[in-house]
Order: sequence, then C-alpha cells, then structure tokens
Amino acid sequence: MRIMHVPESIGRTHGRSGAVGPAGGEKVLVVSAVRKTEATAQALPSENGYEVVISDEALARNSEVRAHERSHLAALGPAAASGIIYDTVKGPGGETIAVGGRIAVDLSEVPGDPAATLRKALSVIAAANAPSRSSAGDQRTAARAYALAIQARQQLSAGLDIQI
Repeated sequence: MRIMHVPESIGRTHGRSGAVGPAGGEKVLVVSAVRKTEATAQALPSENGYEVVISDEALARNSEVRAHERSHLAALGPAAASGIIYDTVKGPGGETIAVGGRIAVDLSEVPGDPAATLRKALSVIAAANAPSRSSAGDQRTAARAYALAIQARQQLSAGLDIQI
C-alpha cells in the first residue's frame, strides 16, 4: 500500500510523525490531509488549515484486520493465550482504526501427553492458516507449531516402539 504524507503537526496529532502508516513494517494509508477551503471549512476538525479525513482504504484495512484476527481466534480454541491485541491509530473524531493485530498462542508441550501436544500443534497450524490470506507472522507461527507436531509424533512413535 502507499504511504500518504501529511503535515508534521497532523501526523503528531494522530500518533504518527511525517509519513502515516507503518505498523509492524507494513505501509497503511491511514489519513489524508487536504488544504481547507471556504466550502469545506465546516466539514471536519482541522489543524493548521488542513482537514483530516479517514480514507476508504484505511476503513477497508480496519475491517480486514478485524476479520483476519477473529478467524484466528475462532480456530485457536484453548491454544489462545490471549484475546486479540490490535495495533491501532485514532481518527480525527477519536474513532479507533485497526492497522494490525496479534493473538498470543500457547505453543508449549502438554507435559506427559504427546497426543495432546500433537492435537494442540495441529490446532495452531489450522488457526494460522484460517484467514484467506495468512501473513508472514502467521506462517512463522505455523512453522513453530509444525516443529512441535513433529516432536510430539516422534514421542508417540517412541512410545509405540516400547510397547510392542
């Protein structure tokens, strides 16, 4: 996505300085600023002669981020170690716009129960791939869960060899 540059003072007002948008290395258009004219003077709050508006792109990103994180949480079940934690910015009217999000995930072994560890790892893999477009962070989490699943399968195999 592109970065919209806004006057320095407006960027500071909304928690950003200069270019608006970097959230976890991602570039997101959050606000735009246009020179205020007599026709738009009453439209929105302004600072230094600029009116600040939330772009359609930012509103779409907000919806996308929230749906993405909800799909993870729904698929995680008990492996979720937190609720959704959103990275947000404030709009000119005080509204909260999500530009990123995350959920803490429990990727620890279930002590003494490799079958439960395997079920947990497979659940995390499914949750990481639940959104239609998984992020790089989602894929890192899936890779860690995959490693945990391999370890649990090895423990299960070792236990079967002993019992035979």
